[in-house]
Amino acid sequence: MRKKVLMICQNYYPEIGSAANRMKNIHTLLLQKGYEVTVLTSDPSYPNRNLYKKKEFWDENISEENTIRVKTRTRKYTRNMLNRLFLYLEVTLKFVLSILRMKKEYDFIFVSTPPIFSGLAGVIAKKKLKVPLILDVRDLWPDSLLGVGVFTNRYIIKFAHLLEKYLYKKADEIIINSEYFKEHMMNKGIEETNISFMPNSLTEEEMTYHERHEHNETNHVSVVYTGNIGLAQDIVKLLTIAERLKENRNITFNIIGYGIQAKEVKRLIKEKGLMNIHLHTAMSRKRTLQQIAAADIAYVSLVQKDVFKTVLPGKLIDYMGMKTPIVGDVSGYAAKMMNVANCGLVATDKSVDQLCENILTLANNPKLRLELGMNGYEFAKKNWCWNTNIEVLTTMMEGLDDKEGMYVCMESLHQ
Repeated sequence: MRKKVLMICQNYYPEIGSAANRMKNIHTLLLQKGYEVTVLTSDPSYPNRNLYKKKEFWDENISEENTIRVKTRTRKYTRNMLNRLFLYLEVTLKFVLSILRMKKEYDFIFVSTPPIFSGLAGVIAKKKLKVPLILDVRDLWPDSLLGVGVFTNRYIIKFAHLLEKYLYKKADEIIINSEYFKEHMMNKGIEETNISFMPNSLTEEEMTYHERHEHNETNHVSVVYTGNIGLAQDIVKLLTIAERLKENRNITFNIIGYGIQAKEVKRLIKEKGLMNIHLHTAMSRKRTLQQIAAADIAYVSLVQKDVFKTVLPGKLIDYMGMKTPIVGDVSGYAAKMMNVANCGLVATDKSVDQLCENILTLANNPKLRLELGMNGYEFAKKNWCWNTNIEVLTTMMEGLDDKEGMYVCMESLHQ
């Protein structure tokens, strides 16, 4: 009999971003492995609803048959943290109402956070459906909020920390997408044996996109940044880099993304009169990967805060999978992975001077670009392939199933 999984996640296909992409691939691969999956999610709205009126974002053959989407009155993600909080709470409440109405039986609940409140829906589903709960942690809340300084109310932060610990304790198993999250959870009393690492990854098809672009033999060099233009990414520094390098007319910069800082970035580009940097609206994942593959250099950055030293940005994996050498304004886990893979140049002092120097080093050395790009691709192929990494989850579910069966057998012996 096919095992049934209830997947609860606020972000899901066709939304862009690492969260939705992760959930889409987990769902698809579980179906391929023979599981029956129901997805409880919200209508696509990240970063805004109007984006998904375009057909290009619905470019994959993914059935909506077992997808339950809740509609929200809160219309969009904004910089105002209070409005975001209302959106998260509204989605969670509607998740809970959907769960309470469910008559179908399931074998496992898989819930992804952040937002952390979605985890509460998972706990309620566990109690109602009486099945194991697997908690997928993609980011450390509320630490990441403190890291960007957008929300500092000490009472709410204290409550969020208590909620975080509560969810960890209630989960039967925890999956993390960064190995550096493990110590944080163990410090909150979680057993190491209950924590498993399943990184964001690439599909086998995605890892062929680089084949469609020939190596650049011209003197012109393009630098690309993709993804969230938010408070944690410090994209304003990239504008400073572009301004510093504007006399190097063979180098152009392209930002392909979305986020609460996008308008400010657009304003600054115009204000500074930068002709060598271009801001593009968000594209579908497929088109974005193709743009990365066509670029000569990829740029990744995170603000210098302790919480972000534990993060492995999804774009870093995408860059490596597209054979594109990387200039990194990162530290901690992301810097470690770049150094281990030898896929690019990390600015150890995070200064604009060193970042400019690293870009110029790669721009003036096509052979080095080719070597570092290939190193990144080989590392991604070995470590970040969904077809392999999904086994972390399926093995975990098999183990939970065995525990449940053993419990039933032991219970019958004592009756």
